Amino acid sequence: MQGSKVEPNSVTMMCIICSCARLGLLREGKSVHCVVIRKALDTNLDFLGPALIELYAECGKLEECKELLHTSGGRNIGSWNVLISLCAQKGLLKEALLLFVQIQKQRLMPDSYSLASSLSACGSVGSIQLGYQIHGHVIKRNILDEFVQNSLIDMYAKCGFVDLAYMIFEKIKQRSVVTWNCMVCGFSQNGDAVEAIRLFDQMYLNGTEMNEVTFLSVIQACSHLGHLEKGKWVHHKLITCGLKKDIYVDTALTDMYSKCGDLQTAKGIFESMSERSVVSWSAMIAGYGMHGQINAAISVFSQMVGLGIKPNEVTFMNILSACSHVGSVEKGSSYFRSMRDFGIEPNTEHFACLVDLLSRAGDLNGAYEVIKSMLFPVDASIWGALLNGCRIHKRMDMIRSIERDISNISTNDTGYYTLLSNIYAEGGDWYEFGKVRSMMKGIGLAKVPGWSTIELEKRIYRFGAGDASHLQTKEMYGILEDFRTLALEQGYNGENYTLLSSSL
Repeated sequence: MQGSKVEPNSVTMMCIICSCARLGLLREGKSVHCVVIRKALDTNLDFLGPALIELYAECGKLEECKELLHTSGGRNIGSWNVLISLCAQKGLLKEALLLFVQIQKQRLMPDSYSLASSLSACGSVGSIQLGYQIHGHVIKRNILDEFVQNSLIDMYAKCGFVDLAYMIFEKIKQRSVVTWNCMVCGFSQNGDAVEAIRLFDQMYLNGTEMNEVTFLSVIQACSHLGHLEKGKWVHHKLITCGLKKDIYVDTALTDMYSKCGDLQTAKGIFESMSERSVVSWSAMIAGYGMHGQINAAISVFSQMVGLGIKPNEVTFMNILSACSHVGSVEKGSSYFRSMRDFGIEPNTEHFACLVDLLSRAGDLNGAYEVIKSMLFPVDASIWGALLNGCRIHKRMDMIRSIERDISNISTNDTGYYTLLSNIYAEGGDWYEFGKVRSMMKGIGLAKVPGWSTIELEKRIYRFGAGDASHLQTKEMYGILEDFRTLALEQGYNGENYTLLSSSL
């Protein structure tokens, strides 16, 4: 073009700059930028501004992006949108939200793109207050854009307000697969697996298009619920829909089958994967660990490292948990020590796992030494692991020696206080038991009832302590009483672990 002495214009430069941005060609992009300046093309950067900002942002030059925004006077909302979106995509979430605030200070009107990108950042950092404000903008201006509505659903779900997300979902008349996915994923991520599966069933009955993201979310819901038959059905539909399985779906299936008790199928899917990420390897290690197959878990870990795949924090959590399940102190301690060899600093969860491993094995002094060696605050999960070991091995003397440490713990975890109070009750120390119970009532804590699920004839049943909602409750409690009587006749003398729950 230059050889033919044809002068490039702004449109030419736009195409070249966008190509440089997509390919990450910073040096070439800067050369084009120089030509734009030298030839005085688009001096106010009203047209080329967004493309230049995208170029520098894609190449990680955030300061240059800000300078361009300042040079152009920040009058073009498109330039702001590009920068906010790229900040959100690259994990610079607080920066993205600050840019949105600056848009308002510039008295510019945020458009659908600005709002959706900012909502995405709010969800990722859990900034519900700013999310409310952006939602207010959407309502005032009556923006019904699908992109924005989906972003609102996603933001509220990620911030834990799944009911608000569902209210927005319900008001949308024409729902795309992305809208459905946002809501299914929202329920699944917030632990409401039943609703996630119900919504998936509704999609199926309505004949709504499904994609890999849909299946990924509902597989995770089946995994959380332990619903093997439903998981198998979803897996079958994934195949019959003709969707191509990817590394994410295969990893989710591996995890689901492991957690639902079908380790053989989980192993088959894992071994058939043409590509495996560190998440895939970690899922398989976790599967073997939860089934007590420590040697298989160790073998998978060794294979992974042998192939040059670096384990991450989750990988080590899974292998430590596997060691803890079978009481393999030596191996667990060895893996814990090796974390720094891979450049990983143990976090609270890793220390809690090691303390749990040592405590369950009866090495309470060793567990206490580990706690004392920690360089960051010890939370309730770690003390709880040690206390549980004291309960198992009936070491009231150890509890007495660490009373000052555990009395300073401040937590809203009812499980920690329940464990502590039951230890005192089992040891006959009713004074300390009463103190813990009074403390819980004083700070407004009550024991959260636990629930168990069981799958019978392709249906999921949920049970909780004291639950009387089932139609056959009377018969079930009658059978339980028969079991208890038989156990007592055989000499079983069960310890009472429900003192606190029955008295609150």
